[in-house]
Amino acid sequence: MRPTAAVEIEYRWVSLKGLPAKHLKIQSLEESAESLRDRCLKFYKGCRKYTEGLGEGYDGDIAFASSLETFGGGHNDPISVAFGGPVMTKFTIALREIGTYKEVLRSQVEHMLNDRLLQFVDIDLHDVKDARKRFDKATLVYDQARERYLSLKKGTKADITTVLEDELHSARSLFEQARFNLVTTLSNIEAKKRFEFLEAVSGTMDAHLRYFKQGYELLHQMEPYIQQVLAYAQQSRERSNFEQAALTERMQEFKRQIDRESKLSSNGSKESPNGEGIQAVGRSSHKMIEAVMQSAVKGKVQTIRQGYLSKRSSNLRGDWKRRFLF
Repeated sequence: MRPTAAVEIEYRWVSLKGLPAKHLKIQSLEESAESLRDRCLKFYKGCRKYTEGLGEGYDGDIAFASSLETFGGGHNDPISVAFGGPVMTKFTIALREIGTYKEVLRSQVEHMLNDRLLQFVDIDLHDVKDARKRFDKATLVYDQARERYLSLKKGTKADITTVLEDELHSARSLFEQARFNLVTTLSNIEAKKRFEFLEAVSGTMDAHLRYFKQGYELLHQMEPYIQQVLAYAQQSRERSNFEQAALTERMQEFKRQIDRESKLSSNGSKESPNGEGIQAVGRSSHKMIEAVMQSAVKGKVQTIRQGYLSKRSSNLRGDWKRRFLF
């Protein structure tokens, strides 16, 4: 072998390895890919937590709708009809529909964001590591083949030289292929990261837009019905408040009347000439008695009031005794 052959092979080896600047660029791209992998994993963890929350939200929506449906009862339930249960049926249907929208949103986020992030980490970024391993292995084989070829001494047999030279060319071919594969993989990562995440996140936002739009349209269609029910509930509240106030007033008036009659009865008992402690009846009571007597059927007087009273006996001692009078 000519002495210049070794120099030529060494020159080619340096050129295949590339200039230092290119080597540093590949190293920088690999470091960037590794950093991107860490970011993707952290982002994926947050996305998984979010989709799990959406799933729990869907379960909560369905559980709430089911509980409202059970509480509302049906048209054949008198208690339900009394508090407006049948009116709530439309609300139950709407809540179930909104829950379905949320489940669709969860599925879309899972597919457009979570799955793509996981694929980017497990496939694209993992390919960089595989390409680096193949490149390191090819580099080692090429170095060994080059060292064996350069270690040939003058006067070595031609057949041995030929074999080592073939090994060198084969190792060089594998090295070139591994190097180009590594560069291609890194280039693919650099190209993908310009659009992959923007597509995934913007697609997720679009899914949220459609989710809220569907919910708004559904509730917007129900708005007249909701306002009608609210107006009816407000009228019922006002009517109930009026009835409660009237009932309270009647109870107060009845209590005042009882107090007046009790005072009149007490005064009448003290001023009774025959000593009897029968309670006196006021003018209004006399009118009531007269009206009852006039309306009596076949001369039978209806009972107006009855109960226990204290009656003073007519004997010399004049004791007070408890008697049931009517």
